Amino acid sequence: MALQPIEGQPGLFRDVDDAGNPTGPIVNIRDFREDNRWDTIAIPTGSITAGTEFNFFQDINNKRLIDTSFKTPSKLSAGESMVLDRVGLYIRSSTGLESTLVADFKTIADNAYYELRINDLLQTGAPAIAYPSGYGLYGSTNETDSSIVSIGVPATASAARLLKKQLLNQNHELSATLSFQARNWLFTTNGGPFVAADTVPAIVSQAGEVDAGVLVTNFLHGLIRTPVSK
Repeated sequence: MALQPIEGQPGLFRDVDDAGNPTGPIVNIRDFREDNRWDTIAIPTGSITAGTEFNFFQDINNKRLIDTSFKTPSKLSAGESMVLDRVGLYIRSSTGLESTLVADFKTIADNAYYELRINDLLQTGAPAIAYPSGYGLYGSTNETDSSIVSIGVPATASAARLLKKQLLNQNHELSATLSFQARNWLFTTNGGPFVAADTVPAIVSQAGEVDAGVLVTNFLHGLIRTPVSK
């Protein structure tokens, strides 16, 4: 499914299937505003076992708005609609008094794989570095054991666009994963250039504290319509 503009009628779109056949009512995006929906996962300190997956949007227990905008697991709120256009990942540069080390930015951006599914249909998937959020700090710092790093220029236009815009509502099931996959082809035993132990990603953040970790926020960006009060 995807949104298709109606020729000669600015602001009006049809939801169509892959063959171009209408599947729902006409959508007037003039009723929408540009905004985000987001959720956050925590990757703990230590080595990350191959095959580990972290799931966005599913576990919202005890989270506040700073970490998630979802009130229902995996779904938009009742009466809410969204024209999903872009997706992005933001690696938090600090959590409370603890700062994320440069090594951890690199570990997540260069070793993780991201997927987004709607109703279990794959919408996009690629290495995490392909999904800049367009948000983040930018510049330099002289703090001990800390630097300002992002996975892209802080400009919303840099966020990755979906191939086709998607119209979402409370009936759509959202799921997204950040996974760390086995990469056996890199091992010297399989003809690769690395000793197996060197390919295991690890989070060493917050000066190596064993009870710390790194937060990663998944932003969904597009046009949103919320129900009005009676």
